[in-house]
Amino acid sequence: MKRLLLALLLLNASICGAAAQDADHAPKVTARLVAEGEAAPGGSVWVALAEQIRPGWHTYWVNPGEVGGIPTEIDWSLPAGWKAGDIVWPYPKRLPVEALKQMDYGYESKVWLLTKVSVPANAKPGATVTLKAHVSYLVCQNICIPEEQALEVAVKLGTGGADPALAKDFTEARAMLPADSPW
Repeated sequence: MKRLLLALLLLNASICGAAAQDADHAPKVTARLVAEGEAAPGGSVWVALAEQIRPGWHTYWVNPGEVGGIPTEIDWSLPAGWKAGDIVWPYPKRLPVEALKQMDYGYESKVWLLTKVSVPANAKPGATVTLKAHVSYLVCQNICIPEEQALEVAVKLGTGGADPALAKDFTEARAMLPADSPW
């Protein structure tokens, strides 16, 4: 019983210490959903979770590493018949954990996490639909803070053409994706 009480006191102290270190309470990540362009009925559209991470902070890759962060999660709320695939993870950055002499993997500054969203064949051309998602991630510096946001993006149903204004951003995001092995 004394050990349990001691463990609870230490946990409480670490949580209070982390809260005290994060005195500004401002979000460490600004996120938004970005659709590559129009969606064609029966086709698909790429949607990016665009994260802008404050300097000195990082989020985690799908395989966070040895210390064990938590990767970003997207919980989609889509119209009937729409389906979201898995996140297509870009190459991570190595994030050394000096005090433990271990390695984590994640993202700093800016990252676009791509997801392919399938459009039902009976979707009405000319309509605009709203894709919603609840995103959560662990953002770390000297401490780790869980953050979450409810996001949405309007997608017009049309020919499936990409938005030329976003072409550079999606090209850069795809350039960060691992290439399939020829073997």
